[in-house]
This record gives sequence, C-alpha cells and structure tokens, in this order.
Amino acid sequence: MSVLRILHLYPRELGINGDAGNVLALAERARWRGIEAEVVSHAPGGELPASADIVHIGSGPLSAQRAVHADVLGIADRLRDWRDAGVPILAIAGGWQLLGRELVTPEGETLAGAGVFPSRAVLGAARHVGEIVVRSTELGSLAGFENHSARTELEGGEPLGRVLSGTGNDGASEGVTVGASIGTHLHGPVLPMNPVLADRLLATALRAELPAVPQTERVDRYATNARRAIAERLGVSL
Repeated sequence: MSVLRILHLYPRELGINGDAGNVLALAERARWRGIEAEVVSHAPGGELPASADIVHIGSGPLSAQRAVHADVLGIADRLRDWRDAGVPILAIAGGWQLLGRELVTPEGETLAGAGVFPSRAVLGAARHVGEIVVRSTELGSLAGFENHSARTELEGGEPLGRVLSGTGNDGASEGVTVGASIGTHLHGPVLPMNPVLADRLLATALRAELPAVPQTERVDRYATNARRAIAERLGVSL
C-alpha cells in the first residue's frame, strides 16, 4: 500500500464532540510510522472514492442525521461491500445509528439504516451524558464520553465491551463489532483517548503489525493518564 486512504463521511454534518479528532489520530499515527496517509471527505451528493482503507463516520443530532440519511442509503451497498472485504469502519453514536438496520425517532418514526451493523437504535426522552468506562476482552479498558438518548439493541455481531460505569447500549453492554468494523457511543474523541483501538484499525487496514515510535509512546502516556482520571472519577478500576 503506497498511501493509506481514510474516508471521512459527512465531516460537516456529523462531527460533534470532537469526533473529527479520530481521523486526525489515524492519519498522524500512520505518518509517525512513515506511512503516507490521505484523508478523503465525502459530502451528501458526492461520489465515493473507488477504494478506502479505513472509513469513519461521526455523530450529530437528529436534524443532521436527516440531512445525510438519503445519501447514506445511496452508499449503503458500497459500505457493506467494504465491510465484507475487511475494510475497518468506525461509526460513532449518531453515525452508527445511521449505519445500523434502523433508527426510531422519539416520535416513533422509523428511518431505515444502511445495514452495515446489525443494530437497532430507539431514541428516547432521557439523555445519557457523561463519562463512561468499558471493559473489552480483546482491547482491555476503554474510556470516553457518551452523549446520546438511544437504547441500542444488537441483532448480531458482538458488543465492543461491558459497561463498568455509564450507559452504553443498554446499561450493560457498549458498542458492536462486526469483523473489523466497530460502532460505539464513545466520544472524547475515542481514538486519541484509546490508542489501542486506533492501532487496531490501522493494523487491520495495513495488514501489518505496527511498531511503537517515540511519538506514539509520548501521546499514549497522556491517553493512559486521561483514562485513569476518568476511571478514578467514576470509582472503577482499569
């Protein structure tokens, strides 16, 4: 691979809570290791690139979800093809809801999703806002910030992890994994806060083990301290 292509879906519409930082983290962590990275943005009505190595979609309110909904359905087949081919897709909160099977609004309207993830999100009146800690069997402890009103049901795949403190999908589990693709409620943004997750996406896309370099070692110490601080505030252990 000469250039790592990161596809950022709807950065103008879906980018609250610092989600764009996930794309920056992926690109910089690749470049620090001597890998050229290209970020390609996709807007409603635009053409998708012929290929992508990693796909990212952030979060936004229901109004923003409606603004991109038709385009999401238009690119759904390509996204599912990429998922099946092993391209890692990272979907955050509202973006994950759009890439699930369906999204139910607080008024009871059902919006069809792209079917990339086997999940169903039902938006409610209560909003879950605050820090969250999750224990993943494969990735260890993950931490971040959640800001959503959804109860999310999984109809397949596997949860990203078990909630130690916070709400996540349903108070017990958080996120979903399907092959190399991940849906999660974690903001923060999640990848700078949890570099093990960023490096998993990169290693999958590059099909290679990633060496530690001085830049990653330095920022990963900051991330470790940030996760520990969240865990201490919530009274849980990492």
